Amino acid sequence: MSDRRKTERVYEGRSIVGGSAHGRFIALDRSTHEVYRVALEPDAVEAEHRRLEQAIDAAHRDLAQTRSAVPSELHDELAPIFDAQGLLLEDELLQAKIRDRIARERVNAEWAVLETTRNLAKTFAEFDTSHLRDKADDLHDVARALIRGLSEDHSARRDGLLLGSPAVLFGHDLTPSEAIRLSRSGVVGIALEIGGQASHTAIIARALNIPLVAGLAEISEAELEAEEAIVDGDDGLLILHPGPATIERYRSRAQESARREDQFASEAATPAETLDGEPVCLMANIDLPEELPDARRFGCEGIGLYRSEFLFIEKSPTLPTEDEQLELLRDLIEAAKPYPAVVRTFDLGGRKLAKEVIETDEENPVLGLRGIRITLQRRDIFKSQLRAILRAGVFGRLRVLLPMVTGVPEIRQFRVLVEDAARELESEGITHKLDFRLGAMIEVPSAALIADRIAREVDFLSLGTNDLVQYALAVDRNNEHVAYLYHPFHPAILRMVRFVVDSARSAGISVMICGEVAADPKATALLLGLGLRRLSVTPRAIPVIKQQVRAFSAGRLAKVVERCLDSDSPEDVEEELRQAGLEV
Repeated sequence: MSDRRKTERVYEGRSIVGGSAHGRFIALDRSTHEVYRVALEPDAVEAEHRRLEQAIDAAHRDLAQTRSAVPSELHDELAPIFDAQGLLLEDELLQAKIRDRIARERVNAEWAVLETTRNLAKTFAEFDTSHLRDKADDLHDVARALIRGLSEDHSARRDGLLLGSPAVLFGHDLTPSEAIRLSRSGVVGIALEIGGQASHTAIIARALNIPLVAGLAEISEAELEAEEAIVDGDDGLLILHPGPATIERYRSRAQESARREDQFASEAATPAETLDGEPVCLMANIDLPEELPDARRFGCEGIGLYRSEFLFIEKSPTLPTEDEQLELLRDLIEAAKPYPAVVRTFDLGGRKLAKEVIETDEENPVLGLRGIRITLQRRDIFKSQLRAILRAGVFGRLRVLLPMVTGVPEIRQFRVLVEDAARELESEGITHKLDFRLGAMIEVPSAALIADRIAREVDFLSLGTNDLVQYALAVDRNNEHVAYLYHPFHPAILRMVRFVVDSARSAGISVMICGEVAADPKATALLLGLGLRRLSVTPRAIPVIKQQVRAFSAGRLAKVVERCLDSDSPEDVEEELRQAGLEV
């Protein structure tokens, strides 16, 4: 590596999840989520060469099996393709180039295969004759076959490369399942080319306290060979080749952050109460079991939202068993005692459910079969969850929350499903509890506009502002081009929230907010002024939100919010808050 490429380089992006992390730099190939660039220790090169040999043998076997499966009438037409791929697999020059890259750059075999074949394919693609240009396609096919061979125990082997020391991952994007798996394999910081504050990957990173920066689109291929990196999630920076002074500066920041957390934990028993004596309940949003210790440490008053679909995402594309769900639900309920635990039924669909499971290929999945809709349509899939919920209810204060409710009929249909599951358990002699409290997520404009009707059917309401903002403002929260329009302070959103709060109060039931905006300290004053007294946030946000609550007078905030409701734009709302001396 040249001295120029070892010079400290700072790239600016957007802060998504705060904090900082320092570790080995690992690049995820921009065109596929299968291939990582992982630096090897010198004594690991020989083992990587052996892995390559095994992958070549596996690719030969796969090619032979594929060829034998071709119908006889197509054999003559397809035989040249198989012959060309077989010759490339046997090509000693190609193999030598891959081995040389492994040894020279000290990289994993997957990356060496990808880069070597990609460079050769570019050369073939520039020739004038179609015969040679076709070689480029053959090389791509061979590369995929070799990578499959290297990845027969794909996740275990790949993630095993990450274990052993902290790693900073750079890539185009990550799926939620990748974020979960990689966080358990040594990834301590993430830098992405795309992504937004409310993306599901951001929610996972926030849950696991992994600093995340997005919007990093100008990093050259050469820089992807960096050996170390720092992710600064507070200032939205990725630092490659950090120098000793920079590393020390961030180490000091991390130590100071740890001291602040200890101070927050020592104040966990301090009540969340406004200056004029209004109590506020701060609960925890939970996606993964790893968050439970922080929830207890920072003094949450129960679990306000368990996103049960993340248990599925971990096991994708299969569904968790009834017993696996029961075990996790029991842990949640017991961890929440003496407070309640709110479990949201699978909010699968959209971008979170493999199409192999629901057997659909939707053009616009965000507006398709998801949430309560898929629960009602695919009862065979969700029966195990209903049974697990009923069985878990005997262990404590379980509450059930329905996602993506659009109207009253869905709630009534769900109650019928629950009664059917209860009768089934009764006939099998399995202990269960039927009288749990049922709630509805208000995250679709239609539900917000008839919140008074829905409130008569349930025991509590929960505002899901992530999707409510997206649907009400027609803004894809993952789309970089319209991200500036995704604004929870929009007057239309505030008016919807106010109506939902008033509807719950009139029906004599509770209402909470569990969207990401609840964890934003800049929004606390606005939410309190709208009448919300239950906020469910990521566990690590509880201390900061508690400080905000204790700094305000609820009566004064209500008057400020009345002016905000008459504003013309999000910017006008922010200006009203600033003039009132409230932080935004």
